[in-house]
Amino acid sequence: MHEKSLVQSLLTQVEQLRVQNDATSVHRVTVEIGPLSGVEPDLVQSAFNELAPEQFDAPLVLDIRLIRMQIRCRSCRHVAAVEGITLKCPECGSSKVQIIRGDEFRLIDVSMQVPV
Repeated sequence: MHEKSLVQSLLTQVEQLRVQNDATSVHRVTVEIGPLSGVEPDLVQSAFNELAPEQFDAPLVLDIRLIRMQIRCRSCRHVAAVEGITLKCPECGSSKVQIIRGDEFRLIDVSMQVPV
């Protein structure tokens, strides 16, 4: 399960951000997962639930945002968000498309307590 190693890397990155910002605690971590990322959201949540308590004292919430795939048609230049992994332009029907979003597993936000 490569999700476990991805979550471990994510938690390491979160800890580095906590230290850089002199935060006393971290409350929430928000990530984006696209349909072409090769990452299963349920397995990410499971790995997070297992690994986060080992690294952080306070309860930590994982907010997973599932994003849609976005394509640009090479024929008509139309840009569209598409359902699932559709690789066809909804405007002209061409299959000559470029994927411009949807393959990411990305840290978006970290909510932490910083002393004043």
